[in-house]
Amino acid sequence: MISRIPENESSLLSPVPQVVKIHEDGFALSPIVWLVTGVDTPPAALLHVETALYHAGVKEVEIRSTPPEEGIAATAMPVMIYMGEFPSNQAVSDAIELLGAAPPEGLNAEGYVLAAGSTASGTHMIVLAGRDENGTFYAAQTFSQLIIKKDPLGWIPSAVVYDWPSMPVRGVIEGFYGPPWSHEERLNQLSFYSKHKLNAYVYAPKDDPYHREKWRTSYPQDKMEEIKQLVDAAKRNHITFTFAISPGNSITFSDDTEFQALMNKAQAVWDIGVRSFALYLDDIDPALHFPMDKEKFGGDHNPSAAAQAFLLNRFNDEFIKTHPEAKPLITVPTEYYEEGTSPYRERFAALLQPDIIVQWTGIGVVAPSIRVTDAQFIHGIFQHPLLIWDNYPVNDFDRNRLFLAPLYGRDVELYKEDEIIGMTANPMNEAEASKIPLYTMAEYMWNPSGYEPEASLQKSLLEFSGRREIKALRLFVESCYGSLLNNHEEPLSLRLEPLVETFWDQKEKGAVAAEAKELLHQFVELKNVPDQLQQLGNPNFLREAEPYLHKLSLYGAGGEAAVQLVQMEIEGDSSQADIQRVILERLVEQLASIPQKLSLSVLNSFINRVLGREALTEATKADSPAPTIY
Repeated sequence: MISRIPENESSLLSPVPQVVKIHEDGFALSPIVWLVTGVDTPPAALLHVETALYHAGVKEVEIRSTPPEEGIAATAMPVMIYMGEFPSNQAVSDAIELLGAAPPEGLNAEGYVLAAGSTASGTHMIVLAGRDENGTFYAAQTFSQLIIKKDPLGWIPSAVVYDWPSMPVRGVIEGFYGPPWSHEERLNQLSFYSKHKLNAYVYAPKDDPYHREKWRTSYPQDKMEEIKQLVDAAKRNHITFTFAISPGNSITFSDDTEFQALMNKAQAVWDIGVRSFALYLDDIDPALHFPMDKEKFGGDHNPSAAAQAFLLNRFNDEFIKTHPEAKPLITVPTEYYEEGTSPYRERFAALLQPDIIVQWTGIGVVAPSIRVTDAQFIHGIFQHPLLIWDNYPVNDFDRNRLFLAPLYGRDVELYKEDEIIGMTANPMNEAEASKIPLYTMAEYMWNPSGYEPEASLQKSLLEFSGRREIKALRLFVESCYGSLLNNHEEPLSLRLEPLVETFWDQKEKGAVAAEAKELLHQFVELKNVPDQLQQLGNPNFLREAEPYLHKLSLYGAGGEAAVQLVQMEIEGDSSQADIQRVILERLVEQLASIPQKLSLSVLNSFINRVLGREALTEATKADSPAPTIY
């Protein structure tokens, strides 16, 4: 059970720890902090803790390789922090014992213990103990969230945290069509992933020509240098960088020359540090097109499955298994989202070597829900480890939408299925905007049992905004909320609908003053969202969101003008009403000219009812049809 966290900064721990006990007492950090480390202390974790301490007002961090000598009075001791792995690091294990924070048996890989308190002698002590290097790194991340800012020095509540990931693989796949992320965006994303305890990034941008169409061709030197920088950044952030190739549209599966080109491509990135590989066969015509393949595989009762399995098995044997540090090979079959079995799936599963990981999107390209029963059924077909490729919040199937709602529709107990090894989220082309829903997905992947979508979204918005203008950001997110995962829910419409209905009821009585005042307040807030969000200091996000923000502001102005028009008509001021009608009609024309779509059907209907016309179809709840294969 997860204990209630006091209502202070520590309530923002993310992802939600598996077990946390935080008390009201605690201690202030000292101007000098002693940090006891070992050879097993990851450099990135050490740097993160040092940075957090300096931000909390600490003047000096003294790195020590051994605990202090006995006999030093507690009053003369600075705050002590022990960092390293347990039980192998004796100093760390001893510190855990001193604080009475012995971890539960069988703490998972990447798990950690964080303990803060005072020893019997009065020494203030913090322990950041990982089951492995990743665990120590994640303990450091949680420690920085635990510090409560006070003047002049940060304050640490007495606490014990036992934490571990529910899913072994947790990450993001850059697997969308359309404009790929820039190099700078990718580096920024990797920093974001590490902060949220994600451990996997798959490089698979569909419109990178060297990933798909030019898969045989080596990356130019400048691009190869960028990939190396990404690999190095991922390693620093305790993230596995997976290099994916999608050769299925043009490869001759049985051709030795083609296979050697594939080997050369993989070896080139191996030489710069890549240790994880994926060969993708999604979104291709499965038919065999080349005589050599037809001759070799045409006699099989499913030639395409036989050809694909042959290629994957050969690469697994001749590359993955000949490179001792290589991670298990990952693939996406051509039939990656269908509900039932098929001759292709059955033959593919039978021929594919058992250690190859199969990615699966759930039932449907964008799965409204992924249930335990779905996973069990699909695993029964493929009989291979399944890695979920979650097509949320990806928007390449509708480039006029942003999907900013939290993750919905994923069973709490998916992680308990042995066949599910984890999840990778496919984000939007808009890298900065993607962080808002990705925050919530990271929370789900780490601890599904502790995941609450709306609470997670609130924390995401607090982090994203730096606590500045959170209401304006919330309004914008709610205008870009509806998706297949939440049945196109519209929080703004749900709040506006009763106000609008009351307004129309009162109009029949000829008195709308109170209702008009409330609606005007709501609409002016929407109109001002773009101006308010300028204060975020996030130009990349504002650039990505600009057309959506502009449209939201126009909707707010349109709602305001519509209310004022009705008021003038009730008052009998026909000349002013005519002027207001022209203003409103021009706003509607501007709205119709912007192709981006918002979750604002009630406001759309209200404006057009005032004008006596049908609502714009772009803003109805049906404006985001189920996507086709993409």
